[in-house]
Amino acid sequence: MAAIPEQLGPVKLVRQIGLGKHCQVWEGLDIKARKKVAVKLIVPGMALDAGQRQLLEHELKVAKSLDHPTIIKVDRLSEDGGLPHLVMEYFPADNLKKQIAAGVEPLVPKLQRIVTEMALALDHMHARGWVHRDVKPDNVLAADDGQVKLIDLAIAAKASGFFGRLLGSKTTAQGSPSYMSPEQIRGEAVDARSDIYSFGCVIFELIAGRPPYTGADTNDLLNKHVSAVVPAVDAFNTYATTAVAKYLRQMLAKKPSDRPASMKEVLQQLRAMRLVERVTA
Repeated sequence: MAAIPEQLGPVKLVRQIGLGKHCQVWEGLDIKARKKVAVKLIVPGMALDAGQRQLLEHELKVAKSLDHPTIIKVDRLSEDGGLPHLVMEYFPADNLKKQIAAGVEPLVPKLQRIVTEMALALDHMHARGWVHRDVKPDNVLAADDGQVKLIDLAIAAKASGFFGRLLGSKTTAQGSPSYMSPEQIRGEAVDARSDIYSFGCVIFELIAGRPPYTGADTNDLLNKHVSAVVPAVDAFNTYATTAVAKYLRQMLAKKPSDRPASMKEVLQQLRAMRLVERVTA
């Protein structure tokens, strides 16, 4: 694989802070603007892949249609040295997946703010007609005080309207297996309630230290999302409140119609309940 250059246009690359299958994320310094930025670039081996560039173009389009402090801002799509890349807002915080791996106990003091701000971010996306489709701890940056930035809008899609649901239009099943809703797995039309399911999986993991379902392989995991009984979060963390355990069962309902109807409703409920009684032992 070709080496990543030290500079892309006016942006000097400082250090790599994220790595995906086809993209890397770097902390950078925009010399012209005199500020830190984040740079999401296609790895050199995939730089000529039209599909990867289209994902960056789509992410820019989605980001430009949004304007909320809990969602990462994307400034521009550039290309330098044959490497397409997004220049984005820099937010100095680890993603929730890394933080959960270090133990859920330190998250307790900021848990309420984290889930509230995640709900605000998703509600804003839904109000603008988008479904994120990849809500997971890896795609949420959370600062020490609980301030949140929702990231990675690459596979966001327009929510299916009434006729799309009525006609049962099929889509390509995209997302992350540990957090995908049953209808997403089946390639069916999705709306805000699919993100509500994924968000429920994230809240479950924030409290339990693990996602609601695990499997021997990907097919086993996906089958559990589709047909397995919803696990009780308080079986993994006895300090989870009865209220949150009950509400997570509703958020993780197999049928979209059995879930909360909107993220506004979820936000209202989460603000009204305690998630955990105290730090776990």
